[in-house]
Amino acid sequence: MHVIIVGCGKLGSTLAKELSIAGLDISIIDRYNDRLNVLGSAFNGTKIKGIEYDNDHLLEAGITKADFVLAVTSDENINITVSLIAKKIYNVPRMISRVNDPSRKYIYDMLGIETISPTQLGVEILKRKITEKNLDLIATLDKDYEIIELSVNKGKISTVKEIEERYPIIISGLIIENNFMLPKKDAVVPFGAKIICTINKKCREKLIASFSKEMQK
Repeated sequence: MHVIIVGCGKLGSTLAKELSIAGLDISIIDRYNDRLNVLGSAFNGTKIKGIEYDNDHLLEAGITKADFVLAVTSDENINITVSLIAKKIYNVPRMISRVNDPSRKYIYDMLGIETISPTQLGVEILKRKITEKNLDLIATLDKDYEIIELSVNKGKISTVKEIEERYPIIISGLIIENNFMLPKKDAVVPFGAKIICTINKKCREKLIASFSKEMQK
């Protein structure tokens, strides 16, 4: 899989390193050498110095064969420009752009650009840690789905299959006595366990409320 990362700040450089270690083919573009140098000699991807939306640099990065373009600079205009070039000119299958100012997300939405907002994500995680003590957000998958870790504090013992049939979730992991396991459908979910599951964001509040209410019976 070929991924182009535009912007080699803290987010971009970390992504480049992690994805490269995971075995992906990475090209990263940034106009500043000192940022690219942060990647170090161990980075085995392609580093390109230059204007991030310059056509020649994007071609050098392999945009004609790219599976993903991640525009993660601190400049909204650069991120939007790169995303539109990737989408409209080169038909890249998927683009994800960083939104630095959550109040400007509507611009990306109007243009049909998929986004991630580190600021908003951080706010949501902290807010949930304060207001929903039995819940941790693990990852936001897209605009509709997320992965959460939910504690089972009270209630009757159920199996993975019974819980999935009762609620709109897919359970992908169990943590029992600090041990992680991939759950089988007939696995029992005991008191004190944590469930790692995928849910639709629209159902999250209702799901947690229903789950907590039932667990208190």
